[in-house]
Amino acid sequence: MAEPEEPIWRLVLVGAGHAHLFVLEHLALGHFPRAEVTLVSPFAAHLYSGMLGGLITGCYGRADAYLDLPSLAARAGARFVLGSAADLDIANRHISVDGGRRLSYDIASFAVGSEVRPAQVNATDTVLAVKPIDRAGKIAEALEKLPPADPRVVIVGGGAGGVEIALNIKARLRALGRTGARVVLVDRQTRLVADRSKACAREAARVLRQNQVQVVLGTQVEEVGTRTVRLSGGTELPYDTVVWATGASAPEIFRASGLETDHAGFLLVDSTLRSVTDPAIFAAGDAATLRRFPATPKSGVYAVRQGPILARNLGLALAGGTSERYQSYRPQPRSLVLINTGDGRAILSYGSIALTGRWVMRLKDRIDRGFMRRFQRLADS
Repeated sequence: MAEPEEPIWRLVLVGAGHAHLFVLEHLALGHFPRAEVTLVSPFAAHLYSGMLGGLITGCYGRADAYLDLPSLAARAGARFVLGSAADLDIANRHISVDGGRRLSYDIASFAVGSEVRPAQVNATDTVLAVKPIDRAGKIAEALEKLPPADPRVVIVGGGAGGVEIALNIKARLRALGRTGARVVLVDRQTRLVADRSKACAREAARVLRQNQVQVVLGTQVEEVGTRTVRLSGGTELPYDTVVWATGASAPEIFRASGLETDHAGFLLVDSTLRSVTDPAIFAAGDAATLRRFPATPKSGVYAVRQGPILARNLGLALAGGTSERYQSYRPQPRSLVLINTGDGRAILSYGSIALTGRWVMRLKDRIDRGFMRRFQRLADS
């Protein structure tokens, strides 16, 4: 009598964040046990966040900065589902996707990034959020539609991402001949890139000033009206476009799931990137908070390091491996951040070091293109 076949486990990957790219790579290379894998994403073309600045200025085209997710999924032997995960039912182990579809799973992993939630907004068609990152691809298109005479752009958020976006928007408008464009960067913190060194803050302030980007610190955006942004204290900034680039907010899907989250709503995971509530749920990148290292920044630098560990642990989970064999992730104490300044240079921030130069931009370009080639070649093979 023939031996009964082992059941095929169902793995659902929700989101195409950095960490899940490594999972797809492991699948494509045959490093996983046999499984039925589904990748869910609201976008078929995924924008790599490291190239956003260059995409805004036109240094990178769509072919440089985007990954074809259906092709990548197919190469990995996974089914691709276009849609947003709307509900997670851990009791019955299924995920509802907008449009009424329901995906059953044995193991589910989330790399959905984070969101930004603007203050009270009355004009959503002129407010562009940079998270989820795929929405940020609309920034370059929006700049093309601005009035030719003295357009006004307000960027909310003075972190590394906000600084990079402000500088590249200024550069793009200059290239379009909008020499009278007014670009204003607003942040509630009292200094720029508050999570980086003071040297980085000084360098960012210098480069912004050099490129004639106005900076307003220590004030909060209270309301975005139809043509003005109202700040705390009553100051109003006129605008044609607002770009919202503040810190990360948690994805809604975890809020009613019954899974333990941190105080902000991010999924709480252990060092193996597994939910502290349900061993069938994993998460990495911005969507997750490490229980042992809750202050780990919500940054792609950390998600990239988590990717290979997530891939290994998902493979072990699908093979029925015990948690003792799982690999643990420990965030690095310092991270390298490279900020494209839009003028052929970039700011390097590492520990207490902050430098600006063209060689830094060449380094950033080499790193970003290398990362994209790794996965684009996989999708094309």
